[in-house]
Amino acid sequence: MNRISEILNVINGLYLYDDDVARQYISLINEALDVIRELETQPTSLLDNAKIEAITGLSNELTNRMNENYFHSSPERRKSEFKISKMLVLVALGNVISNMQPVESV
Repeated sequence: MNRISEILNVINGLYLYDDDVARQYISLINEALDVIRELETQPTSLLDNAKIEAITGLSNELTNRMNENYFHSSPERRKSEFKISKMLVLVALGNVISNMQPVESV
């Protein structure tokens, strides 16, 4: 959960757009996918549902929006698509985090 929170915070802090930021963003989405896929969940639990939705949503962002064609579009379009994608990714990551059980301290 800590790494997912860290990724969410880094993505949330990406304010100024350029192509290097977009590449970093894509890398963070891929890392988030890896971390989320590794989460152990109970079938049909809220976390399991959030995990499935996040994997689907993040994968769709990489496939449909933040793909190789993205870098061939106009700068204005890239900036707009980045903002839309960032909002959707933050919601997906936030849903996973909010459905995780807090770690009990000993």
